[in-house]
Amino acid sequence: MDDIWLAPIGEPLDLTVTAGLPPVPLPEQCHVEQLIWHGDPLTGPLRAHVAARSTTTATVRIAAADRIVADVRIRRGPARTARPHALLRTDLAPGAAYTRLFPVTKDVTTDHVPGAEPVLSTPSMIAFMEDTAADILRAQFAPATASLGTWIGVRHSGPAGIGQAVTVTAVLAEVRGRRYLFDVAATVDGREIGDGQVAQTLISLAG
Repeated sequence: MDDIWLAPIGEPLDLTVTAGLPPVPLPEQCHVEQLIWHGDPLTGPLRAHVAARSTTTATVRIAAADRIVADVRIRRGPARTARPHALLRTDLAPGAAYTRLFPVTKDVTTDHVPGAEPVLSTPSMIAFMEDTAADILRAQFAPATASLGTWIGVRHSGPAGIGQAVTVTAVLAEVRGRRYLFDVAATVDGREIGDGQVAQTLISLAG
């Protein structure tokens, strides 16, 4: 394969994209730090190029025709190992879940489309998702512990109007030391309006 650390940004890479994980061959002494799937299957002719790069990471973008299929973030060096901490009173494992109901009020809507009724804004929906995910951690906080949102990968796929209620569910998907990754989904009357993942990272407030 082409050297992803030297290939020009945006130029096609000479590599074979596979249907396995990771979907691209890894250079030596590298690991996949993050895989963002954009919803389309790995079928048909696929192409890849380096979409972004720093001295330690490179994002390989996989596309089919004009559609982006996935972004693979590759980092130099071995994968990071989880480090134990004492910021929670009880350890949490994948599968821990929580559901909250949020009313759609005027202050969480956007009305930037002329002639259309105000609808729930994307930043507000993401805030609902992050808050629901954080609630799973908050219930187990040790003294002087807090959490911060550190990553968002969310799709806003449907509207919610003033007076409706949004049901948000967060499910813990992965734990890496202080970083907790959650699958999140938002629905209105059983109709999905958003889904994706958010990450929360624990911090210590102790001096």
